[in-house]
Amino acid sequence: MFVEIRGLSFKYKNSKEETLKNFNLNIKKGETVSILGESGSGKSTILRLISGLEIPNSGIIKINNRLIVNDNTFVLPEKREIGMVFQDYALFPHMTVAQNIKFGLKKLSKKEKSKRLKEVLELVSLEKFEERYPYELSGGQQQRVALARALAPKPSLLLLDEPFSNLDATLQSKIRRELKKILNHTGITSIFVTHDKEDSRAIADKVVILKDGKIIQTGCPKNVLDNPLSGYVTEMLG
Repeated sequence: MFVEIRGLSFKYKNSKEETLKNFNLNIKKGETVSILGESGSGKSTILRLISGLEIPNSGIIKINNRLIVNDNTFVLPEKREIGMVFQDYALFPHMTVAQNIKFGLKKLSKKEKSKRLKEVLELVSLEKFEERYPYELSGGQQQRVALARALAPKPSLLLLDEPFSNLDATLQSKIRRELKKILNHTGITSIFVTHDKEDSRAIADKVVILKDGKIIQTGCPKNVLDNPLSGYVTEMLG
């Protein structure tokens, strides 16, 4: 397995209950996994633990057979080779599109940076926007810049936190198709969290339903979304 998560548990300092309880997940190379759940289910916490923004109370995380976290090991976030697209995109407002994308390419030469910039701008269809600033872009364009910035360093794993929540409903289906196309083209292993079943249906190879920090159903989108195994899942999916 490309991503292995075993026995992952986590509790925030001011919380009485564990946010995650013995969470286990295996992900194949090139697979896109959706973690679907209501607010407070723990889905964004999983991304924070994988990316290194939080430290688990117990458990193991491996990426591409490399140990990232256990009781004795903690690889720093910048050493994990993970790309992250945040819910609010987190673009630098004082930087152009090109500068935002190049930000994570510090180790490359000037020529290599320009080449990689051209590659990812073509990938997200923003070739003519490199001198624009974030405030000059639509929500969908900002999301694509955030995606390009995350992909530019060629990470081994891509994480997306509620990637469509800031988009107008009319844009969502178009951007879902674009994201699916980009993920397929790159072949990158990816995990995204969402509360919208249509995100999972449109993009995911595998869906994980989360409730109170525990997986209650998992499988391919059609099986999970069309055949809920509990009253809770039925109600949550509407």
